[in-house]
Amino acid sequence: MTSDKDAINKLEKLTEVLFLSAFSCYVIFFYLQTTTFIMTVPGAVYSLIRGVLLLTGLIRLYTWRSEINALTGAVLAAFLGLGVFYLVSRGDTMVLDAALMTIGAYRVSFRRIGILYVFIGTLISLLALICSLTGVTVDYTFLTNYGDNERLRHSLGIIYPTDFFAHITYLMLTYFLVRWDRVRYPEIIAAGVILGAAYYFTSARADMVCAAIMLVLMLVCKLRKFGETKVPSGIKIVMLCALMPVCAVVTVIVTSLYNPGNALMYKLDFMSSYRLSLGRTGMDLYGFTPLGAPNFAENGNANGGVRNYTYVFYDSAYIKYLFKYGIVLLLVLILVYALIVLRLSSAKMMYAMVFISVITVSYMIEHHMLELSYNITFLMLTADISTILHSRSYININKRNGIIT
Repeated sequence: MTSDKDAINKLEKLTEVLFLSAFSCYVIFFYLQTTTFIMTVPGAVYSLIRGVLLLTGLIRLYTWRSEINALTGAVLAAFLGLGVFYLVSRGDTMVLDAALMTIGAYRVSFRRIGILYVFIGTLISLLALICSLTGVTVDYTFLTNYGDNERLRHSLGIIYPTDFFAHITYLMLTYFLVRWDRVRYPEIIAAGVILGAAYYFTSARADMVCAAIMLVLMLVCKLRKFGETKVPSGIKIVMLCALMPVCAVVTVIVTSLYNPGNALMYKLDFMSSYRLSLGRTGMDLYGFTPLGAPNFAENGNANGGVRNYTYVFYDSAYIKYLFKYGIVLLLVLILVYALIVLRLSSAKMMYAMVFISVITVSYMIEHHMLELSYNITFLMLTADISTILHSRSYININKRNGIIT
């Protein structure tokens, strides 16, 4: 019996190392693709990473199969099945990559995943920023009209100003999550200063609202010493589980009802950087289908600041995923985040639940739901979130948590 446990522990450590290695490579490659660095990675490298993820995921799921919740198992199976479908039918790998990462992260320390992500993202962002400011690479600039004012928006080494701001926001959110109640006031203040500077250069208005809400919630949690609110736990869980489908439904309804002749809607469309009118255009082109539109195309993604075509880019994840991947995948993702809320509630991590709610609201205006170079929160479905609650010394002496610190 003892030898079996030792073998399982060694296998778990090995597969955790393999997963974290594959995760790091994946984030590095895709993060660099969002910068102005010129980089080409052979397709065989991505195939190798997916093979490692599949192997580690299957081993970890088999090792701990008795602990898998039936609903979680069904969601993972649906997630993986949809990923295979989009790969085979359309050559789209994003859903499959996200599914393999989620399965491979089973019982891997989310704290370690988060630390790796923050380190990689911060390093690449700083390199991209320095190179763009020193002229080594291009700083793409966009002259945007905000009513009577024109603003010059800088990308700062990233392909688009909003993407730069999104990177910074997700890095800070992940940093706050893995730091937990060890976050100090100077860290919150520093985050505010960095976000303020990023907004000054990028003018990412909608994303700045979500970032500001995140900072305010972080400050409130700190002032309350991360204590529980007086709202009954059952009500909190229902509210947070229902928040994502509510946001999705509201986004779809408002977009479908968009009428440029309505002064209020026109104003709202302008304030949201034309997300409503562009979404309405997409509805006319693709509509909503169970598995998405095979002919979906993002015709308006930034291309070096040159726009010699009609700008049609769907910034809302809810709208974009309905067009591109369909109703079924969005329902699966809604279940993913609902299960994450339930896990966080069981661990009494109300603060993290609140941050997840910020993420679900932000998807109304931004599209990085399944892009691991931006967002890793969906890995909390299977990753070991208990490591967030403990110090590094605890992690080092706890054999079940692996060998990476």
